[in-house]
Amino acid sequence: MISKIKVSLVALCAGLFFVSVNTSAAETQTQVPQQCQKLFSATERLIEEAEKQPGTHTQVSKIKNKLNQSKKQILEMELATQIKSCDHGLARLNRLNQQDQITN
Repeated sequence: MISKIKVSLVALCAGLFFVSVNTSAAETQTQVPQQCQKLFSATERLIEEAEKQPGTHTQVSKIKNKLNQSKKQILEMELATQIKSCDHGLARLNRLNQQDQITN
């Protein structure tokens, strides 16, 4: 369980970071796209699960900081780019969940 959470959070963070650094920032949107709301909620649930696991506190803190940075970068993008970035993150998270179900 711990490894699933760590892999999911690290992969998601890396995916968000990859997408966010490869796009240019534009004017900030006042409304968060639905895809981003779903992605942010899913990552928050994973972090909550990880926090309950023994021995993960230092890693969770680092991952939480990276995810917050990624969220900020995404929300500074143009709306279309926000949607694309969050769709990418959701797809990556879904693939990880499917892989986890296959291995369990």
